[in-house]
Amino acid sequence: MTSDTGARAQPALRRHFTYRLNVLSKLNDMMSQDLYQAGSGLSLPEARCIAAIGSQPGQLTVMQLAFETNLDKAQVSRTTKLLVERGLVSKLPCPEDGRCVQLTLTAEGRRCCEQVMPLIQQRNQELLQCLSEAEQTALLDMFDRMLEQSRQQIRADRLGD
Repeated sequence: MTSDTGARAQPALRRHFTYRLNVLSKLNDMMSQDLYQAGSGLSLPEARCIAAIGSQPGQLTVMQLAFETNLDKAQVSRTTKLLVERGLVSKLPCPEDGRCVQLTLTAEGRRCCEQVMPLIQQRNQELLQCLSEAEQTALLDMFDRMLEQSRQQIRADRLGD
């Protein structure tokens, strides 16, 4: 059986790139959760929030953090509340808008981020190890182009509303 015949034999949904991307994302989340919990004691949302806050210059709002972590705003709010209670994140009122807060890592949060970032790197290496270096470079380049196209479409759609 050729790969073309195998692709046609799959149910229609499974042939779509977006479906496969979503499945890969879910599998990656499951494996990342286990790795982050074992390596840092953080849940997946906590590790994502710590890494995103620690990777941004300055401070992030909850809305910005939700976008950066690909988590919904309610989950980010719950997660940051726990991280604040644990002394890993601090909240400061936004000077421009008193209704929102800016998030930054505490000294303990920065130490935690230093634990999480190598785990993220490890997970990326595990995921990409089945590809050659040239394939990895090509894949990441294609993803960058798809991300940029999607960002432009979102901006255009939102400006059109």
